[in-house]
Amino acid sequence: MKAVLHAIGRPPDVLPFVALGARVHEVESAAEARKALAALAHDANTVIILSEEFAPAAQEAPDRLVIVSPGAKASARTALEVTRDLVSRSVGVDLIAKAKRTVRRDASVNR
Repeated sequence: MKAVLHAIGRPPDVLPFVALGARVHEVESAAEARKALAALAHDANTVIILSEEFAPAAQEAPDRLVIVSPGAKASARTALEVTRDLVSRSVGVDLIAKAKRTVRRDASVNR
């Protein structure tokens, strides 16, 4: 089965994901974001991109892959940390830290 990509957030933050084939869920509040997450929680083949503004709602989501995306007014560092925590919780491994170690090791081998 193929995974279905969903993007949840304010229109300016999620509309670009239409180009990736995402199903967009435009929300204006944390309550609406939680409601959209709850509606998607039952589909095991779902990958969710969530605007950073609504990242706290992801903590209530079941073990689905939720990626937090920085919005127009947000900080990429916060989005990375929230995504790292959610991926670690879902997969059981800190894949972001592992990828950084691999990149550093490859760079030192090529010198």
